[in-house]
Amino acid sequence: MSGTAQTSGASLRDDRPGAPPVPKGAWAVLFTVLGASMMDMLDATAMNVAAPAIKLDLGASDAQFQWINIGYLLSFSVLLLAGGRLGDILGRRRTFLIGLTGFAVMSAVCAAAQDPEALIVARLLQGAAAALMIPQCVSMIREAFGQEHSQKAFAVFSPFISLSSALGPILGGVLITYASWRWVFLINLPACAIAFFFAVRVLPAHHHLDDRPKLDVVGMVLCSVAVGLFVYPVIQGREHRWAWWTFAMMISSAAVLAVFALHARARRGRSLDSFIDTGLFRKRAFTGGTLTVFLFFGACSGAFIVSPLLLQLYIGWSPLRVGLTGSWWSLGTILAMCAGPALARRMPPRRVLQAGVLTQAAGMVLAALTVAVYARDTTHPGPDGPLLDTGLTSFNLAPALIISGIGTGLFFVPFLALVLAAVDDRELGLANGAINALQQLGGAVATAVFSTVIFHQVAQGGSPYAASSLAYGLCACLLVVTWAASFTLGKSTTHRD
Repeated sequence: MSGTAQTSGASLRDDRPGAPPVPKGAWAVLFTVLGASMMDMLDATAMNVAAPAIKLDLGASDAQFQWINIGYLLSFSVLLLAGGRLGDILGRRRTFLIGLTGFAVMSAVCAAAQDPEALIVARLLQGAAAALMIPQCVSMIREAFGQEHSQKAFAVFSPFISLSSALGPILGGVLITYASWRWVFLINLPACAIAFFFAVRVLPAHHHLDDRPKLDVVGMVLCSVAVGLFVYPVIQGREHRWAWWTFAMMISSAAVLAVFALHARARRGRSLDSFIDTGLFRKRAFTGGTLTVFLFFGACSGAFIVSPLLLQLYIGWSPLRVGLTGSWWSLGTILAMCAGPALARRMPPRRVLQAGVLTQAAGMVLAALTVAVYARDTTHPGPDGPLLDTGLTSFNLAPALIISGIGTGLFFVPFLALVLAAVDDRELGLANGAINALQQLGGAVATAVFSTVIFHQVAQGGSPYAASSLAYGLCACLLVVTWAASFTLGKSTTHRD
């Protein structure tokens, strides 16, 4: 789901009465970067249905399947803040074009991969390229439209990103069913070419070089190592029978994170730029918001990985059928986002968000019950081995997915406004980057954890139905924790100095 948080309410305090006309060329900038952002979102969400097909075609192990799924999210989340800093240092247009070119090249490498290892490396590098490209989009929109008109721009930007999220699984299903999983990556090439053509013509080339920030390389390395020390044993631990070193690595992750915090504090004390500005996290509402989005996207990503595993790998549905089934979730999200603003005018915004979290938890409980009700232990032969016989249909799952989607939509209506109300205008860019990075990191960690749960249960002789029901139940529990964390958010979307 990369890119969702970046649709941001960074413009919440924009669009003042009596503002001058929209600057010339601003709309051209918007639609150029919108095209790149939509491509990133389509690629990320299409992988939800592409990954099981890739696993079967390349003969990937369970651990390799997980790395293929989360490699992009990991590198994207860890390097996102660095990409934003490089935009400040090198210039946003130049950094955007470098990232766009790298994204195209790595998409081609992904499509040409002949073994899981090559695809994993390419996905990691593709995520790094996206981390250069995506942070520049919001900044260039704000610079092009100015404070006066940013809200108009984001009012157009946000629905298109949401639409991309809904269409990604369907597009992935169509490409895999009628062509090959490789086309999920190949389709990026003409999209990148078109975006590059317009970018070199419409994106502003000027860049203010005064007071440029410095890239905190040590902080970036420490943060990356901390994430890697946690995620690697989560993915590889089952294949190594959870040897002592897997737990030692996870404990070491916390230690490295503590070193990173001390390093950031020391740089702040010397008035130097740090990889993450720890001063932001002194604000209770902002810290609570980042924890909330980390947990919420963890639950969402857990659900997004469970469904393709069960429906494609173990039941044998086609990728297109899985993608179309997932559109029930998108329908619920769209309905909630349409009705949400009216609801937010009648209820405190934090209550709207909390209602969304609990609604999605109810959807996850219903999904677990639906899978359990239609579970059957009989199998029938399939092209790649025995498949489960099942009474599950897209319509059986529709109520649970629609309810979950409504919860997602209600969450996002007030979320960014609540969190960004706690920060100053000069901190909006950094705050957006931190929220986006933690969103992606939460998704990556949860994808690793939930797929490990399912593979472990099935490897121990358990039913995929029981494993999936367990995973949906864990998603619901995580959402309850998210609901509790949301009480740390402020109650108002009005900026508090």
